[in-house]
Amino acid sequence: MTALTVILLSACGSDAMESVSERRSGYFYAEADGFSVTAVSGVREDPYDADGKAGSLKPYTLLTVVPKDFDIDAVYTYTAETNRSAYGGTLIVHPFAASFSAEFDAEASAEFSVTINNGQTNVRLKLISLVTSEMIKYDRAVDAAKTALKPKGSYETRVRLIKNPLDGDGLCWHVAFYHKDSVCGVLLDPVTAKVLAKKTH
Repeated sequence: MTALTVILLSACGSDAMESVSERRSGYFYAEADGFSVTAVSGVREDPYDADGKAGSLKPYTLLTVVPKDFDIDAVYTYTAETNRSAYGGTLIVHPFAASFSAEFDAEASAEFSVTINNGQTNVRLKLISLVTSEMIKYDRAVDAAKTALKPKGSYETRVRLIKNPLDGDGLCWHVAFYHKDSVCGVLLDPVTAKVLAKKTH
């Protein structure tokens, strides 16, 4: 067999989601009429426990709504319309982050809309994906993290697109390996997979 054939056969025999307890590869944002909305989306284990073992996965999308004029006593409802279905409910106030949030059991794989209602007016926002075609996928991010940290033994993997905490601009991959009694992780450039920061055991 040629070297290329061996590589292809090896790739086919591996499961990129093996030991993955969370894959968050969707990141969306919109702002209009005094509101900003961020949505992160993917799949994660249920129950969501950092016990070193990956469980069965369920889809999710988490919405975070930030009003320009925050009122902790305000009551907001939302309706999210994806290309597959519609979801809705009441937003829950965050105790100290001046925001409201809600989650529904579906993975958003394309741009979608969210309507916010306060009992008097509706604000409809179209959420745009911040993920570009140049960004690496979750499986390459996991491979880069394994190269940087060389985790050993039994562990679960959480791989998530997050807002870059180092400069506050853009996204990065956060990959963490949870062992039963310890955790290590890295922040990766979303395009080059360069290690931006890492935490060892």
